[in-house]
Amino acid sequence: MFSEEWPLLTFTLLAQLAVGSYIFFVIIRSLNKKLGMNLGINVTKRGIFFVGPVMVLAFICAVFHLGTPLGAPRSLLHLGSSWLSREILFSGAFLILWIFSYYLDRKGAWNQTIGWITSLVGIGDIYSMASIYANSIRPAWTDVNTYIAFYGTTIVFGAAASMAAILLSKVEKTEGLMSIAKRIGLVGLAAIVLQLIYLPVYVAGLSVHGGTAGVESASLLTGNYAVTILFRWILSIAGLAIIGSAFYRKVSPKTQSTIWYAALTLVLVGEFLGRYIFYGTGISIGIGS
Repeated sequence: MFSEEWPLLTFTLLAQLAVGSYIFFVIIRSLNKKLGMNLGINVTKRGIFFVGPVMVLAFICAVFHLGTPLGAPRSLLHLGSSWLSREILFSGAFLILWIFSYYLDRKGAWNQTIGWITSLVGIGDIYSMASIYANSIRPAWTDVNTYIAFYGTTIVFGAAASMAAILLSKVEKTEGLMSIAKRIGLVGLAAIVLQLIYLPVYVAGLSVHGGTAGVESASLLTGNYAVTILFRWILSIAGLAIIGSAFYRKVSPKTQSTIWYAALTLVLVGEFLGRYIFYGTGISIGIGS
């Protein structure tokens, strides 16, 4: 994988972590009245704060790719024709809306409508991000798999972060809160299962319709990267499973923190491997022919 792609790899993962976490926090907060005792708000307070710094870090990585901070404003001049311009716009709008929503939260005046609008902008950001690759000259990226992978990672990250927020919160773990956590875990696993189901279809399509570059990408997926792919799925599934299992154990807060850090590390490494494979198998048309 080319060295210039590392900032992009990191940017996509961090942005999807920020967007996915925020969306799941907003979903939990939408159930605040049903949960009672203001649990939906209290259990996600620290999580809502963490979204902003992660998104800022993602922007820093993006600037390294552009080469100069002045490149981002210039990119906005092509909104009508460039997915990169749209990505920058949506990313910036998401961060600005996060600042506004976090300010309201700090004032004790959380606005759920602003939360949903910010979430929708985040979803648009991920779509724009995926569309950059889906409209490239690399058959491995022009498949719908790119959208499945990017949204899949967003969901997995969001599920892991929100489950961890509930696990580490000092609020009472009521039956309703525990039920939500378990459902969130199932959503995260479903996102992984969907990607696994589509994987053989994706590889077969590359071999048949991807030309020489597609065949080369398929060969990498079934050859050089086969073991890495296996580890990628094992780590992501194991991380979510460990967080989920922690809800059934009566352990000390310190042990809960250890479980969360270990599980989050597994999820992060698993999704990192997935994105590494994504970039590593993106063979351009004309290369390798």
